[in-house]
Amino acid sequence: MADKTLYEQFKELASEQTILRASLIYRLSDLNPNDVNVVRDLWHSIPLTQRSKLMQRLIETSEHSFDVNYREVATIATTDPDPGIREQGINLLWEMMDQSTMDMIHKMLISDSSNDVRAAAAAALGRFVLAGELEEIAPSLVSTIEDTLIAIGLSTGEALSVQSRALESLAYSGRPELSSLIQKAYGHQNVKMRASAIFAMGRSADESWAVEVLRELGSDEPELRYEAARAAGELCLTKAVDTLAKMLAETDREIVETAIWSLGEIGGPDAILALVEFGDSDLDEGLADLIEDALSTASLSAGDIATYLFPKDSEFHEDIDPEDETDDDETLH
Repeated sequence: MADKTLYEQFKELASEQTILRASLIYRLSDLNPNDVNVVRDLWHSIPLTQRSKLMQRLIETSEHSFDVNYREVATIATTDPDPGIREQGINLLWEMMDQSTMDMIHKMLISDSSNDVRAAAAAALGRFVLAGELEEIAPSLVSTIEDTLIAIGLSTGEALSVQSRALESLAYSGRPELSSLIQKAYGHQNVKMRASAIFAMGRSADESWAVEVLRELGSDEPELRYEAARAAGELCLTKAVDTLAKMLAETDREIVETAIWSLGEIGGPDAILALVEFGDSDLDEGLADLIEDALSTASLSAGDIATYLFPKDSEFHEDIDPEDETDDDETLH
C-alpha cells in the first residue's frame, strides 16, 4: 500500500478516534509551502480536542528532538480561534529566535483578546530580552519589547497574570525602571505577584535584593519560599546556605529540589557538606541524581570536592602519595 499523503493523514484527524501517529508528527516538521497550505486549509475541520492533542504532541517532540522544526504549524496555531491553541502555538515556538517570531509574539502580547495568551506571550519574550542584553541580537530590536513590558508593569488596569509574566521577562533587562517595578510587585497584596517579584529579583542577578530574598526564605507561603530558594541560588547568597540546608527537610518536593539546586549554585564547604549529609539519607533516584548534579556544580567553585567528601585523615587520603600525583603542567607538555 502506498504511503498516505499529508492531506490524507491530516484529513483523518477530523475523527476524534484517530490516533496521532509518529509518522504524522515528524511529517509536520519543516513543511514546504504546498504542505503549509494543506495544513492551513484543513486546520479548522479538525475538532478542538484533536488540535489540542496534536499541539501537545508537537511541543513534547520538539523538546526531545532537536532536529524538528514546527514553525509553520505553530504560526497557524497562533491564529486559531481557541485561546488554548494560540497559547500552545506560542509554546511551540520556544526555540525560535528570529525577528519575525519576536514581532509576532510581541503583537500577540499587545492585541490578543485572551489574558492567558498575552501572559504566555509576555513570558516567551523573555528570551529575546536576554538575547538583547547579551548582544546576541541588536539591543535596538528589543527596546520596543521592553517598552511594552514596562508599560504593562506600570498599568493599573492590567491583568495580574500578564503583569507578572511581563515583570519576569523584563528582569533580564538592565533597564533602570526594573527596580521600581520589582518593588511595586513585591509590595502587592496578591501572593502570585509577590512570587513573581522574588523570581525577578533572582533573575536580575542584582545582589541588592539579598535582604528581601533572605527574608522570604522564612515565609509562611510555600510559593514565596520556593521562589526565594531559587533566587538565593541565582544570586549565590552564601548567607542563605543554613536556611537552604534546613529546607531539605521540608515535605514540599519542589522546595526540596530547588534548595538542592541552589546549594549547588552557591557552593562552598557548608553547602557541599549539607548536600553530602542529605545525600547519605534514604533518597529516591530523582533526588539522588539532583544531589549528584548539585555537588558537581558546587565542586567547580570549591576546587577538589574530595576535600569535603573525605576527611584528611581518612583512608582515601592515606592511599594517595603526593609524590605519585601527576603534575598538570607536565601532562600538558
